[in-house]
Amino acid sequence: MRKVLKFALFAAFAGAAAGAAQAARKDETTEQMTQAALKGAGEAAAVGAIIGFFLDRRDRRRRAKARAKMSAASLTASGLLEAARAARPAFDAAMEAVSHATELAIPKVEHAVDVARPRVEHALEAASLAVTQAAEATFPKVEHAVDVARPHVEHAAKAARERAGDLADAARERVRAA
Repeated sequence: MRKVLKFALFAAFAGAAAGAAQAARKDETTEQMTQAALKGAGEAAAVGAIIGFFLDRRDRRRRAKARAKMSAASLTASGLLEAARAARPAFDAAMEAVSHATELAIPKVEHAVDVARPRVEHALEAASLAVTQAAEATFPKVEHAVDVARPHVEHAAKAARERAGDLADAARERVRAA
C-alpha cells in the first residue's frame, strides 16, 4: 500500500512537470498549461499507482514465499480463493488512495505551473533574442560564401554541359554506326 502512494505521488509530480513543459514549449495559455499539467499528473498518477500496486504484490509474494519455506505449509485451493477475495479490498483502497493523491496534487501542480511560467517566458525571450542575433551575424558570412562559390559552380556547370555535349555526340555516332 505504501508503494502505491509513493509511486502515484512521484509519477503525478513527474507527469505534471512533463505536461507543463510540453505546453510551455507550444506557447499555450496558462489555462491550457494547467490543463496539460493536470492531465499529465492524472495519467501518470494512475500509471504510478498501478506500478506501485504490482510492486506491493511482488513484495507480498516474496514475503509469503519466505514464510512458506520456513513453515513448510502449503496453501489449499480454498486458501487461494480466500487470498484473492482478500486482495479485492486492498485494490479498492489503492484506487481510492490514487484518487485522493490526485486531488491533493492538483493545487500543488497549479502552483508549480504559476511559478514556472514567468521563468519559461523569460528563457524563451532570451533564446529568441540570441537566435535573432546569431542569424543576423551569420547572414553576411553566408552572402560571402555564395559570392565565393558562384564562379566555381558556374565553371563546373559549364564543364558538365560541355562533357554532356561530347557524350551525346559520341552516342549519336555509335547509333549511326550501328
